[in-house]
Amino acid sequence: MTGDIQPTDTAAKGFDRRTMLKAAGGSALAVALAGCSDLLSGSEDDGGNGGEEIPDEPIKAGLQTFTEGAASVLGLQAQYGAEEAVSRINDADGVAGREIQLDVVHEADAHQENYNTFVEEGKDVTFGPISSGGHLSMLGEIEDSGVINVSTDGTVTTLFEEELTDPTYAFRFQNHDVMEAVSAAVTAVEQLGADNIDTYANINPNYAFGEDERRLFSAAIEALTDADEVYSGFPDLLADDMSTHVTSVVQEEPDVLFTSCWGGDATLLLDQGQGQGMPDATDIIVGPVLYGSANDYTEGDIQGNIWSGSRNFYWGFPDTDRWSPGQELFEAAQEAENTIPTAHYMSGYGAVTAWATAAEKASDIVGGWPSQEQIAATLENHGFFTPAGYHTMHESHQCYSNSHFGRMVWSDDIGGPLLEDVSVADPREVSPPPGTSSFDWLENW
Repeated sequence: MTGDIQPTDTAAKGFDRRTMLKAAGGSALAVALAGCSDLLSGSEDDGGNGGEEIPDEPIKAGLQTFTEGAASVLGLQAQYGAEEAVSRINDADGVAGREIQLDVVHEADAHQENYNTFVEEGKDVTFGPISSGGHLSMLGEIEDSGVINVSTDGTVTTLFEEELTDPTYAFRFQNHDVMEAVSAAVTAVEQLGADNIDTYANINPNYAFGEDERRLFSAAIEALTDADEVYSGFPDLLADDMSTHVTSVVQEEPDVLFTSCWGGDATLLLDQGQGQGMPDATDIIVGPVLYGSANDYTEGDIQGNIWSGSRNFYWGFPDTDRWSPGQELFEAAQEAENTIPTAHYMSGYGAVTAWATAAEKASDIVGGWPSQEQIAATLENHGFFTPAGYHTMHESHQCYSNSHFGRMVWSDDIGGPLLEDVSVADPREVSPPPGTSSFDWLENW
Protein backbone atom coordinates (compact mmCIF):
# COMPACT_ATOMS: atom_id res chain seq x y z
CA MET A 1 0.00 0.00 0.00
CA THR A 2 1.11 3.58 -0.46
CA GLY A 3 0.71 6.88 1.31
CA ASP A 4 -2.16 7.03 3.78
CA ILE A 5 -4.19 4.42 1.94
CA GLN A 6 -4.71 1.39 4.15
CA PRO A 7 -6.42 -1.93 3.41
CA THR A 8 -9.96 -2.30 4.66
CA ASP A 9 -11.54 -5.38 6.18
CA THR A 10 -13.01 -6.63 2.93
CA ALA A 11 -14.43 -9.82 4.37
CA ALA A 12 -16.42 -7.93 6.99
CA LYS A 13 -17.87 -5.67 4.30
CA GLY A 14 -18.83 -8.48 1.94
CA PHE A 15 -16.17 -7.37 -0.56
CA ASP A 16 -14.58 -10.18 -2.54
CA ARG A 17 -11.94 -9.41 -5.14
CA ARG A 18 -13.36 -11.73 -7.80
CA THR A 19 -17.08 -11.26 -7.16
CA MET A 20 -17.39 -7.62 -6.11
CA LEU A 21 -20.46 -5.86 -7.42
CA LYS A 22 -19.55 -4.04 -10.64
CA ALA A 23 -21.73 -0.97 -10.28
CA ALA A 24 -22.83 0.64 -13.52
CA GLY A 25 -23.83 4.21 -14.26
CA GLY A 26 -22.49 7.58 -15.29
CA SER A 27 -20.43 10.09 -13.36
CA ALA A 28 -19.09 13.57 -13.90
CA LEU A 29 -15.64 12.06 -14.32
CA ALA A 30 -16.66 9.52 -16.97
CA VAL A 31 -18.56 12.08 -19.01
CA ALA A 32 -15.76 14.64 -18.82
CA LEU A 33 -13.25 12.09 -20.04
CA ALA A 34 -15.45 11.29 -23.01
CA GLY A 35 -15.41 14.95 -23.93
CA CYS A 36 -19.12 15.66 -23.39
CA SER A 37 -20.25 19.03 -22.09
CA ASP A 38 -23.11 17.94 -19.82
CA LEU A 39 -21.72 16.60 -16.54
CA LEU A 40 -23.70 14.16 -14.48
CA SER A 41 -23.67 14.62 -10.73
CA GLY A 42 -21.90 11.99 -8.68
CA SER A 43 -22.10 10.89 -5.07
CA GLU A 44 -20.92 13.31 -2.40
CA ASP A 45 -20.71 10.61 0.22
CA ASP A 46 -17.21 10.62 1.70
CA GLY A 47 -17.72 7.70 4.01
CA GLY A 48 -20.08 5.89 6.31
CA ASN A 49 -20.42 2.70 4.27
CA GLY A 50 -17.24 1.00 5.37
CA GLY A 51 -14.54 2.64 3.25
CA GLU A 52 -11.54 4.54 4.56
CA GLU A 53 -11.93 8.28 4.84
CA ILE A 54 -11.05 10.01 1.55
CA PRO A 55 -7.65 11.68 1.97
CA ASP A 56 -7.33 15.43 1.48
CA GLU A 57 -4.10 15.22 -0.51
CA PRO A 58 -3.94 14.70 -4.30
CA ILE A 59 -3.53 11.29 -5.90
CA LYS A 60 0.12 10.62 -6.71
CA ALA A 61 0.58 8.98 -10.11
CA GLY A 62 3.61 8.05 -12.20
CA LEU A 63 3.98 7.41 -15.92
CA GLN A 64 7.03 5.90 -17.59
CA THR A 65 7.28 6.34 -21.32
CA PHE A 66 9.85 7.20 -23.98
CA THR A 67 10.37 10.95 -23.68
CA GLU A 68 13.48 11.14 -25.87
CA GLY A 69 15.15 9.32 -28.76
CA ALA A 70 13.56 7.66 -31.79
CA ALA A 71 11.00 5.81 -29.63
CA SER A 72 9.63 9.13 -28.38
CA VAL A 73 7.55 9.26 -31.58
CA LEU A 74 5.23 6.96 -29.65
CA GLY A 75 6.23 7.74 -26.09
CA LEU A 76 5.46 11.44 -26.17
CA GLN A 77 2.05 10.67 -27.64
CA ALA A 78 1.30 8.52 -24.58
CA GLN A 79 2.49 11.34 -22.32
CA TYR A 80 0.31 13.93 -24.08
CA GLY A 81 -2.73 11.67 -23.88
CA ALA A 82 -2.21 10.90 -20.20
CA GLU A 83 -1.78 14.58 -19.40
CA GLU A 84 -4.97 15.45 -21.29
CA ALA A 85 -6.91 12.83 -19.32
CA VAL A 86 -5.50 14.11 -16.03
CA SER A 87 -6.45 17.67 -17.00
CA ARG A 88 -10.03 16.63 -17.73
CA ILE A 89 -10.25 14.62 -14.52
CA ASN A 90 -9.04 17.53 -12.43
CA ASP A 91 -11.41 19.93 -14.20
CA ALA A 92 -14.24 17.54 -13.30
CA ASP A 93 -13.39 17.72 -9.56
CA GLY A 94 -10.98 14.81 -9.62
CA VAL A 95 -11.49 11.20 -8.58
CA ALA A 96 -13.86 11.17 -5.61
CA GLY A 97 -12.88 14.80 -5.12
CA ARG A 98 -9.11 14.17 -5.33
CA GLU A 99 -7.01 15.73 -8.07
CA ILE A 100 -4.27 13.71 -9.78
CA GLN A 101 -0.63 14.78 -9.81
CA LEU A 102 1.20 12.99 -12.61
CA ASP A 103 4.99 12.58 -12.70
CA VAL A 104 6.53 11.46 -16.00
CA VAL A 105 9.91 9.73 -16.41
CA HIS A 106 11.85 8.38 -19.38
CA GLU A 107 11.45 4.61 -19.42
CA ALA A 108 14.80 4.00 -21.16
CA ASP A 109 15.76 0.42 -20.21
CA ALA A 110 14.97 0.84 -16.53
CA HIS A 111 11.39 -0.36 -16.32
CA GLN A 112 11.64 -2.25 -13.02
CA GLU A 113 13.72 0.52 -11.46
CA ASN A 114 11.25 3.18 -12.56
CA TYR A 115 8.32 1.26 -11.11
CA ASN A 116 10.14 0.63 -7.81
CA THR A 117 11.04 4.31 -7.55
CA PHE A 118 7.42 5.25 -8.04
CA VAL A 119 6.40 2.86 -5.26
CA GLU A 120 9.10 4.21 -2.92
CA GLU A 121 7.82 7.72 -3.62
CA GLY A 122 4.37 6.69 -2.43
CA LYS A 123 2.62 6.70 -5.78
CA ASP A 124 -1.00 5.54 -5.62
CA VAL A 125 -0.97 4.25 -9.22
CA THR A 126 1.52 3.88 -12.07
CA PHE A 127 1.13 3.83 -15.85
CA GLY A 128 3.25 2.62 -18.78
CA PRO A 129 5.48 1.46 -20.32
CA ILE A 130 5.59 1.51 -24.13
CA SER A 131 8.03 -1.41 -24.47
CA SER A 132 6.75 -4.99 -24.59
CA GLY A 133 9.99 -6.37 -23.18
CA GLY A 134 9.92 -3.74 -20.46
CA HIS A 135 6.37 -4.64 -19.55
CA LEU A 136 7.27 -8.31 -19.26
CA SER A 137 10.18 -7.48 -16.96
CA MET A 138 7.95 -5.52 -14.59
CA LEU A 139 5.33 -8.15 -13.86
CA GLY A 140 6.99 -9.67 -10.79
CA GLU A 141 7.69 -6.27 -9.25
CA ILE A 142 4.10 -5.15 -9.76
CA GLU A 143 2.58 -8.23 -8.20
CA ASP A 144 5.03 -8.17 -5.25
CA SER A 145 4.64 -4.45 -4.55
CA GLY A 146 0.86 -4.39 -4.79
CA VAL A 147 0.58 -0.97 -6.43
CA ILE A 148 -1.62 -1.05 -9.53
CA ASN A 149 0.07 -0.48 -12.88
CA VAL A 150 -2.07 0.09 -15.97
CA SER A 151 0.21 -0.32 -18.95
CA THR A 152 -0.32 2.06 -21.80
CA ASP A 153 1.18 -0.41 -24.30
CA GLY A 154 3.62 -3.33 -23.93
CA THR A 155 1.23 -5.32 -26.08
CA VAL A 156 2.95 -8.70 -26.50
CA THR A 157 0.16 -11.31 -26.61
CA THR A 158 1.85 -13.87 -24.35
CA LEU A 159 1.90 -11.42 -21.41
CA PHE A 160 -1.39 -12.52 -19.82
CA GLU A 161 -1.79 -15.74 -21.81
CA GLU A 162 1.47 -17.36 -20.67
CA GLU A 163 3.69 -15.14 -18.51
CA LEU A 164 1.14 -14.07 -15.88
CA THR A 165 -2.14 -15.94 -16.07
CA ASP A 166 -3.60 -14.85 -12.71
CA PRO A 167 -2.63 -11.19 -12.23
CA THR A 168 -3.83 -9.01 -9.38
CA TYR A 169 -2.29 -5.57 -9.86
CA ALA A 170 -0.95 -5.57 -13.46
CA PHE A 171 -3.35 -4.34 -16.15
CA ARG A 172 -3.06 -3.34 -19.81
CA PHE A 173 -5.26 -0.80 -21.62
CA GLN A 174 -4.11 -1.14 -25.23
CA ASN A 175 -5.27 -4.01 -27.46
CA HIS A 176 -2.82 -6.91 -27.56
CA ASP A 177 -0.83 -7.95 -30.63
CA VAL A 178 -3.16 -10.64 -31.93
CA MET A 179 -5.88 -8.09 -32.61
CA GLU A 180 -3.80 -5.87 -34.87
CA ALA A 181 -1.93 -8.72 -36.58
CA VAL A 182 -5.20 -10.46 -37.45
CA SER A 183 -6.68 -7.14 -38.61
CA ALA A 184 -3.66 -6.74 -40.92
CA ALA A 185 -4.17 -10.19 -42.43
CA VAL A 186 -7.90 -9.62 -42.89
CA THR A 187 -7.22 -6.25 -44.53
CA ALA A 188 -4.78 -7.81 -47.01
CA VAL A 189 -7.31 -10.48 -47.96
CA GLU A 190 -10.14 -7.97 -48.27
CA GLN A 191 -8.09 -5.74 -50.56
CA LEU A 192 -6.45 -8.38 -52.79
CA GLY A 193 -8.64 -11.45 -52.46
CA ALA A 194 -7.45 -14.72 -50.93
CA ASP A 195 -6.87 -16.34 -54.33
CA ASN A 196 -4.51 -13.52 -55.31
CA ILE A 197 -2.18 -13.94 -52.35
CA ASP A 198 0.46 -16.59 -52.98
CA THR A 199 3.43 -15.11 -51.14
CA TYR A 200 4.07 -12.78 -48.24
CA ALA A 201 7.08 -11.27 -46.48
CA ASN A 202 7.80 -10.01 -42.97
CA ILE A 203 9.98 -7.17 -41.64
CA ASN A 204 9.62 -6.89 -37.88
CA PRO A 205 11.75 -5.45 -35.06
CA ASN A 206 14.15 -7.88 -33.42
CA TYR A 207 12.63 -8.27 -29.95
CA ALA A 208 9.55 -9.72 -28.23
CA PHE A 209 7.01 -7.43 -29.91
CA GLY A 210 8.30 -7.99 -33.44
CA GLU A 211 8.64 -11.74 -32.99
CA ASP A 212 5.12 -11.94 -31.56
CA GLU A 213 3.65 -9.90 -34.44
CA ARG A 214 5.41 -11.98 -37.09
CA ARG A 215 4.16 -15.28 -35.65
CA LEU A 216 0.60 -14.00 -35.33
CA PHE A 217 0.40 -12.44 -38.78
CA SER A 218 1.93 -15.52 -40.42
CA ALA A 219 -0.55 -17.80 -38.64
CA ALA A 220 -3.47 -15.59 -39.66
CA ILE A 221 -2.53 -15.08 -43.33
CA GLU A 222 -1.83 -18.79 -43.77
CA ALA A 223 -5.21 -19.62 -42.22
CA LEU A 224 -6.95 -17.26 -44.66
CA THR A 225 -4.93 -18.10 -47.80
CA ASP A 226 -2.54 -20.69 -49.26
CA ALA A 227 0.33 -18.18 -49.17
CA ASP A 228 3.93 -19.04 -48.33
CA GLU A 229 6.40 -16.81 -46.55
CA VAL A 230 9.28 -15.85 -48.87
CA TYR A 231 11.22 -13.54 -46.56
CA SER A 232 11.43 -12.74 -42.86
CA GLY A 233 13.76 -10.02 -41.61
CA PHE A 234 14.37 -8.78 -38.08
CA PRO A 235 16.17 -5.42 -38.05
CA ASP A 236 17.48 -4.31 -34.69
CA LEU A 237 15.28 -1.90 -32.80
CA LEU A 238 16.15 1.71 -33.68
CA ALA A 239 18.25 0.56 -36.64
CA ASP A 240 20.05 3.16 -38.76
CA ASP A 241 19.72 1.20 -42.01
CA MET A 242 16.92 -0.96 -43.46
CA SER A 243 18.30 -1.26 -46.99
CA THR A 244 19.24 -4.96 -46.75
CA HIS A 245 15.68 -5.90 -45.78
CA VAL A 246 14.18 -3.58 -48.39
CA THR A 247 16.39 -5.11 -51.10
CA SER A 248 15.34 -8.64 -50.12
CA VAL A 249 11.65 -7.73 -50.33
CA VAL A 250 12.10 -6.02 -53.71
CA GLN A 251 13.87 -9.11 -55.06
CA GLU A 252 11.19 -11.51 -53.79
CA GLU A 253 8.24 -9.36 -54.96
CA PRO A 254 5.78 -10.76 -52.39
CA ASP A 255 2.08 -10.13 -52.79
CA VAL A 256 1.90 -8.86 -49.21
CA LEU A 257 4.50 -7.22 -46.99
CA PHE A 258 3.72 -7.14 -43.26
CA THR A 259 5.76 -4.94 -40.96
CA SER A 260 5.31 -4.10 -37.29
CA CYS A 261 8.15 -1.56 -37.38
CA TRP A 262 7.22 1.52 -35.39
CA GLY A 263 8.52 4.95 -34.48
CA GLY A 264 11.73 5.93 -36.21
CA ASP A 265 12.05 2.41 -37.64
CA ALA A 266 8.77 2.84 -39.53
CA THR A 267 9.75 6.18 -41.02
CA LEU A 268 13.17 4.82 -42.03
CA LEU A 269 11.67 1.68 -43.60
CA LEU A 270 9.15 3.60 -45.69
CA ASP A 271 11.68 6.25 -46.69
CA GLN A 272 14.27 3.72 -47.85
CA GLY A 273 11.53 1.56 -49.31
CA GLN A 274 10.33 4.40 -51.53
CA GLY A 275 13.89 4.95 -52.74
CA GLN A 276 14.26 1.29 -53.78
CA GLY A 277 10.78 0.81 -55.23
CA MET A 278 9.41 -1.40 -52.46
CA PRO A 279 5.77 -0.24 -52.84
CA ASP A 280 5.90 -1.23 -56.54
CA ALA A 281 7.41 -4.65 -55.74
CA THR A 282 4.47 -5.74 -53.56
CA ASP A 283 0.73 -5.44 -54.05
CA ILE A 284 0.05 -4.19 -50.53
CA ILE A 285 2.00 -3.16 -47.42
CA VAL A 286 0.19 -3.68 -44.13
CA GLY A 287 1.54 -2.45 -40.82
CA PRO A 288 -0.34 -2.48 -37.51
CA VAL A 289 1.42 0.59 -36.07
CA LEU A 290 2.68 2.54 -39.09
CA TYR A 291 0.22 5.36 -38.37
CA GLY A 292 1.80 5.77 -34.95
CA SER A 293 4.54 7.75 -36.72
CA ALA A 294 2.03 10.09 -38.40
CA ASN A 295 3.76 13.20 -37.12
CA ASP A 296 7.13 12.25 -38.64
CA TYR A 297 6.23 11.26 -42.22
CA THR A 298 6.69 13.32 -45.33
CA GLU A 299 4.30 13.06 -48.26
CA GLY A 300 6.86 11.03 -50.19
CA ASP A 301 7.05 8.35 -47.50
CA ILE A 302 3.52 7.09 -47.95
CA GLN A 303 3.18 6.75 -51.72
CA GLY A 304 1.71 3.40 -52.74
CA ASN A 305 -0.82 0.92 -51.43
CA ILE A 306 0.10 1.25 -47.74
CA TRP A 307 -2.41 0.30 -45.07
CA SER A 308 -1.98 0.86 -41.37
CA GLY A 309 -3.66 -0.12 -38.18
CA SER A 310 -4.47 2.50 -35.59
CA ARG A 311 -5.01 0.08 -32.73
CA ASN A 312 -8.03 1.10 -30.65
CA PHE A 313 -8.33 4.72 -31.79
CA TYR A 314 -8.37 6.78 -34.95
CA TRP A 315 -9.31 10.40 -34.37
CA GLY A 316 -11.19 10.72 -37.68
CA PHE A 317 -13.48 7.72 -37.33
CA PRO A 318 -16.40 7.60 -37.02
CA ASP A 319 -17.41 10.89 -38.60
CA THR A 320 -17.45 13.74 -36.12
CA ASP A 321 -21.21 14.23 -36.50
CA ARG A 322 -21.65 10.72 -35.08
CA TRP A 323 -19.04 10.76 -32.29
CA SER A 324 -17.87 14.30 -31.73
CA PRO A 325 -15.24 13.69 -28.98
CA GLY A 326 -12.84 12.31 -31.59
CA GLN A 327 -12.59 15.69 -33.26
CA GLU A 328 -12.49 17.34 -29.85
CA LEU A 329 -9.48 15.26 -28.86
CA PHE A 330 -7.78 16.07 -32.16
CA GLU A 331 -8.26 19.78 -31.48
CA ALA A 332 -6.99 19.41 -27.90
CA ALA A 333 -3.82 17.70 -29.16
CA GLN A 334 -3.33 20.38 -31.79
CA GLU A 335 -3.79 23.21 -29.32
CA ALA A 336 -1.62 21.72 -26.57
CA GLU A 337 1.19 20.05 -28.51
CA ASN A 338 0.58 20.78 -32.22
CA THR A 339 0.46 17.05 -32.83
CA ILE A 340 -1.80 14.60 -34.65
CA PRO A 341 -3.14 12.27 -31.94
CA THR A 342 -2.43 8.61 -32.69
CA ALA A 343 -3.39 5.37 -30.97
CA HIS A 344 -0.51 5.96 -28.56
CA TYR A 345 -2.10 9.24 -27.52
CA MET A 346 -5.12 7.14 -26.63
CA SER A 347 -2.84 4.63 -24.85
CA GLY A 348 -1.96 7.28 -22.28
CA TYR A 349 -5.43 8.77 -22.19
CA GLY A 350 -7.17 5.42 -21.86
CA ALA A 351 -4.85 3.94 -19.23
CA VAL A 352 -5.49 6.91 -16.94
CA THR A 353 -9.21 6.80 -17.69
CA ALA A 354 -9.47 3.08 -16.95
CA TRP A 355 -7.95 3.49 -13.50
CA ALA A 356 -9.72 6.76 -12.64
CA THR A 357 -13.22 5.57 -13.52
CA ALA A 358 -12.66 2.29 -11.65
CA ALA A 359 -11.29 4.10 -8.59
CA GLU A 360 -14.27 6.43 -8.49
CA LYS A 361 -16.66 3.51 -8.91
CA ALA A 362 -14.93 1.63 -6.08
CA SER A 363 -15.12 4.74 -3.90
CA ASP A 364 -18.87 4.93 -4.46
CA ILE A 365 -19.27 1.26 -3.57
CA VAL A 366 -17.20 1.21 -0.38
CA GLY A 367 -18.30 4.67 0.73
CA GLY A 368 -14.82 6.10 1.10
CA TRP A 369 -11.37 5.67 -0.37
CA PRO A 370 -10.77 2.12 -1.68
CA SER A 371 -7.68 -0.01 -1.17
CA GLN A 372 -5.40 -1.13 -3.99
CA GLU A 373 -7.10 -4.53 -3.93
CA GLN A 374 -10.55 -2.98 -4.13
CA ILE A 375 -9.61 -0.81 -7.09
CA ALA A 376 -8.03 -3.84 -8.78
CA ALA A 377 -11.23 -5.82 -8.23
CA THR A 378 -13.29 -3.02 -9.72
CA LEU A 379 -11.03 -2.80 -12.77
CA GLU A 380 -11.79 -6.44 -13.56
CA ASN A 381 -14.73 -6.57 -16.00
CA HIS A 382 -14.90 -2.78 -15.79
CA GLY A 383 -16.65 -1.06 -18.68
CA PHE A 384 -15.84 2.56 -19.52
CA PHE A 385 -15.63 4.87 -22.50
CA THR A 386 -13.30 7.44 -24.04
CA PRO A 387 -13.27 9.32 -27.35
CA ALA A 388 -12.08 6.00 -28.82
CA GLY A 389 -15.42 4.43 -27.95
CA TYR A 390 -16.38 1.73 -25.47
CA HIS A 391 -13.84 -0.43 -23.65
CA THR A 392 -13.96 -3.49 -21.41
CA MET A 393 -11.17 -4.48 -19.05
CA HIS A 394 -11.49 -8.27 -18.98
CA GLU A 395 -10.89 -10.26 -15.80
CA SER A 396 -7.64 -11.43 -17.45
CA HIS A 397 -6.56 -7.77 -17.05
CA GLN A 398 -6.43 -7.28 -20.82
CA CYS A 399 -8.59 -4.44 -22.10
CA TYR A 400 -10.60 -4.99 -25.28
CA SER A 401 -11.58 -2.26 -27.74
CA ASN A 402 -12.36 -2.04 -31.45
CA SER A 403 -9.44 -2.43 -33.86
CA HIS A 404 -8.96 0.11 -36.70
CA PHE A 405 -7.29 -0.28 -40.08
CA GLY A 406 -7.16 2.10 -43.06
CA ARG A 407 -5.19 3.23 -46.12
CA MET A 408 -2.65 5.98 -45.46
CA VAL A 409 -3.01 9.06 -47.64
CA TRP A 410 -1.43 12.50 -47.34
CA SER A 411 -3.43 15.55 -46.23
CA ASP A 412 -2.13 19.04 -46.91
CA ASP A 413 -4.76 20.39 -44.53
CA ILE A 414 -3.21 18.75 -41.46
CA GLY A 415 0.32 18.42 -42.80
CA GLY A 416 0.35 14.66 -42.27
CA PRO A 417 -1.35 11.40 -43.22
CA LEU A 418 -4.98 10.47 -42.85
CA LEU A 419 -6.56 7.03 -42.91
CA GLU A 420 -9.15 6.38 -45.61
CA ASP A 421 -11.52 3.44 -46.10
CA VAL A 422 -11.25 2.71 -42.39
CA SER A 423 -12.53 -0.66 -41.24
CA VAL A 424 -13.35 -1.34 -37.61
CA ALA A 425 -13.22 -4.86 -36.18
CA ASP A 426 -15.08 -5.91 -33.08
CA PRO A 427 -12.78 -7.61 -30.51
CA ARG A 428 -14.67 -10.88 -31.07
CA GLU A 429 -13.55 -10.90 -34.71
CA VAL A 430 -9.82 -10.46 -34.08
CA SER A 431 -9.20 -11.93 -30.62
CA PRO A 432 -9.71 -15.39 -29.10
CA PRO A 433 -12.49 -16.12 -26.62
CA PRO A 434 -11.63 -16.14 -22.90
CA GLY A 435 -9.45 -19.04 -21.84
CA THR A 436 -8.11 -19.77 -25.33
CA SER A 437 -4.58 -18.84 -26.34
CA SER A 438 -4.19 -16.74 -29.47
CA PHE A 439 -2.05 -19.29 -31.29
CA ASP A 440 -4.39 -22.18 -30.48
CA TRP A 441 -7.27 -20.05 -31.74
CA LEU A 442 -5.52 -19.26 -35.02
CA GLU A 443 -4.45 -22.85 -35.58
CA ASN A 444 -8.08 -23.96 -35.33
CA TRP A 445 -9.51 -21.44 -37.79
